[in-house]
Amino acid sequence: MITGFNSEEKYGSQTFHIQTEDRGLKAARIDTIIYRSGGAIVHRKKISYQDILNSENLEEIIRELMEEIHKKTINEVRKGLWTLGRDMVPDVSFRETVMRYLLQPGRLTGLEE
Repeated sequence: MITGFNSEEKYGSQTFHIQTEDRGLKAARIDTIIYRSGGAIVHRKKISYQDILNSENLEEIIRELMEEIHKKTINEVRKGLWTLGRDMVPDVSFRETVMRYLLQPGRLTGLEE
């Protein structure tokens, strides 16, 4: 089992911790978790490698997969793809947003008052 990779990345005023781990041959899975500063989990990826368990050089293949997944996740954070969350929650509910949209003049065509 390969222990994993840990990185810290900033996007704007937010800091993210990216953690990629091998869950071992029994689970046959790589997990990558993105935490926002304060410990809130922003996103979790679970990648199975069950289909390659009989491969030669399995440990090397797993390490390469982990590195690739970790680097890709770092790039996603750098691009701001995981900045949504409690800091950007709208002031109104989704239902209220939809109702406001639907009640705009001209939205409901073909209805008589």
